[in-house]
Amino acid sequence: MSDSSLIAKAEKMKTYSNAIWLDTIKNMQSWLESNLEGALSQQESTGKKVLTVFVVYDLPGRDCHALASNGELLANASDMERYKTEYIDVIEGHLKKYKSQPVVLIVEPDSLANMVTNIETTPACADSQNYYYDGHAYLLKKFGVLPHVAMYLDIGHAFWLGWDDNREKAGKVYAKVIQSGSPGKVRGFTDNVSNYTPWEDPTLSRGPETEWNPCPDEKRYLEAMHKDFKAAGIESVYFVSDTSRNGHKTDRKHPGEWCNQTGVGIGARPQASPISGMDYLDAFYWIKPLGESDGTSDETAVRFDGYCGHETAMKPAPEAGKWFQKHFEQGLKNANPPL
Repeated sequence: MSDSSLIAKAEKMKTYSNAIWLDTIKNMQSWLESNLEGALSQQESTGKKVLTVFVVYDLPGRDCHALASNGELLANASDMERYKTEYIDVIEGHLKKYKSQPVVLIVEPDSLANMVTNIETTPACADSQNYYYDGHAYLLKKFGVLPHVAMYLDIGHAFWLGWDDNREKAGKVYAKVIQSGSPGKVRGFTDNVSNYTPWEDPTLSRGPETEWNPCPDEKRYLEAMHKDFKAAGIESVYFVSDTSRNGHKTDRKHPGEWCNQTGVGIGARPQASPISGMDYLDAFYWIKPLGESDGTSDETAVRFDGYCGHETAMKPAPEAGKWFQKHFEQGLKNANPPL
């Protein structure tokens, strides 16, 4: 970047932490222990607890309803075994080694939300469902018994599960998953991961513009989900909301648009207990790193998803997870509150 004001904003960004994505076995091997070790060193030098946040993201058949972020492991028994032995078991070993420091795990974004809405309409999700459920039960039993680890299961976003029937079904799905991982415990849930839905949008209400969604922003979504999950018998219902890219209302013409949206802006800064009166909201946090692409706009690419070719998706865009400088710079410019 040559713009001095943007450089200053980017420098300020460095003062806040964001989640570390363990999105392949190789990346997990490269980033997990090195970051745990660095946090421990910082903790020992300062005498203060240092929290590290990781995203566990490598289920077989990952992202079954989309193409842009399909993973390395396929929905079959041999890759399920690799997920358990080469990925989850290795993570467990490192977590047990670094047991004096707090760790948060954001668990498998999009997976269980797909189980709520897309099994009947998307063959890839139907093919993946046994591996999704088995994978969650396995990791919950492994990680959920570690006292220094807090886990949050992903619940999509307001314009995925916000409708009454979806929330009711979600309560049953998530309660079943949590029960399957006993005696492992779950702290709560994370919303809006890698998405753009505003925390509050008073201009929207339940009507034609929102397809009659009673939860047209993340605040109203979490308020409703808290009630519904409690009613479903889930004991621990706390939330971490991803505010890395929802500070500025994007240009998307439909709230389901998710790929590299133009008009992006960094949202609320990472903060514990950010909203008075919502004691079940543990934190705002930057889970998706601003500047990482949601998916390629190259229509000839194997992982091209049609949403990344829509009018409001910024182009040209690289493959999912690759650096997207233009999107990053726009997010800096539109940060709300300003950096």
